[in-house]
Amino acid sequence: MARSSRRLGLIAGALVFIAAQASAQAVLSPGQIRDLAGQAVLQGQSELAFDLSGALIERDENDLGAHLIRSRAARNLGRNDDALSHARRAWALAEAEDARYAAALAMAQALSSSGRRTAAQLWLRRAAQIAPNEALKARAAEDFRYVRRQNPWSTALRFSIAPSSNINNGSRNETSELFGLPFEFSLGGEARALSGVEISTGVSTRYRLVKSDRKRTDLLFGLSHRTYVLSDDAKDIAPDAEGSDFATSSVFVGLQEDYALPGGKARLGWELRLGRTWYGGDPLMSYNRLGTTYRRATGDNGMLSLSLNREGQSGEDGRADATIWSAQLGYGMSLPRGDTLSLSTSFLTSESAADYLDYDQRAISARYGLAEAIGPAFLVFGLTLSDKRHDSTGVASQKRHEKTAKASVTAILRDIEYYGFMPTLTLNAERTDANIDLYETENYGIELGIRSAF
Repeated sequence: MARSSRRLGLIAGALVFIAAQASAQAVLSPGQIRDLAGQAVLQGQSELAFDLSGALIERDENDLGAHLIRSRAARNLGRNDDALSHARRAWALAEAEDARYAAALAMAQALSSSGRRTAAQLWLRRAAQIAPNEALKARAAEDFRYVRRQNPWSTALRFSIAPSSNINNGSRNETSELFGLPFEFSLGGEARALSGVEISTGVSTRYRLVKSDRKRTDLLFGLSHRTYVLSDDAKDIAPDAEGSDFATSSVFVGLQEDYALPGGKARLGWELRLGRTWYGGDPLMSYNRLGTTYRRATGDNGMLSLSLNREGQSGEDGRADATIWSAQLGYGMSLPRGDTLSLSTSFLTSESAADYLDYDQRAISARYGLAEAIGPAFLVFGLTLSDKRHDSTGVASQKRHEKTAKASVTAILRDIEYYGFMPTLTLNAERTDANIDLYETENYGIELGIRSAF
């Protein structure tokens, strides 16, 4: 009975709208017709809204409001080409800030309904950029997150510029004892730390092949390149060196899956990658990597993770082969006032016929992010301590042993946001102490990067 009453109510409402449409030109003003069309689309009478807004556009093809309404009605009716056409026309007509925001949302909605979700995300970033107030900006950001979840494609672009005191990981010492001899050798050229600027770019893409409550399957692709510009001091130390001599490039393809485990709190996944790396423009190695990951939510705001990986490296251009096993245990959580804390420990062992690729390494890391800004910046602090041991080395009789400490402070400048992207500024300091002078290094740098606000 209740369902029949609702149906009769909708029929009666439709009849009222149809009667209003029939006499609209004689009784109602354009503004009243526009209001009526807006009410129709909100109440689910999309066909009526489409017709009423069409009448307004026939009267005045520059009727911005009518184009917005007709775009929404067309989308509801599944007429995606019409929805996109009228949204595009509304964008061309919009001049005021609120009108441009509404038109950008209409474009995003029409594109998303057409299956063009990546383009829709770009329009939602535009909507967030031109939003008249913070509430409307938050709505655009939330719509962006929704479309991103629905989009089988997910692409991340990376770019950073980082002045550094040691781009080549050279020794901080000017001399070193070598081969067990009772005197020191002078170090020069590329054996010394060279300062300069690192320029890094990259893109990674994921295409979701399967998505269900239980299983996700993704196809992966990544490409990155890092090159350097030497400082004048570095050119004095190593006159024959160029920044591109230390450039690295890499490309990979991969497949990953993860599964929801019973209970809804844990997921188990695996990943396979095939890749290749170049150094100084020449092939360095190709590799295959197979790994598994376990993640489990703990409490209301914690996440425990465990990963195990095996990587086989096939050296090129004289580089030795290597097999690398690694394991990592991590835990992250949100603290009561909104700060975030993450801790991890890792172990890596590399097996190779070359002594510089045959080693064990252990590390512990911690990151702490502040929920409240200090001045214009939200700060994230990081610290990593590692211990690396080689059983032999070609430059000394004793075993090679290194201890490294790396600290960083990242400032996220949220007040300087453009199209949903924020600049970041990271201060890095790294020092390696070793029992062999040649491998003692220092590196201080500033990295300017970009990250998404949503």
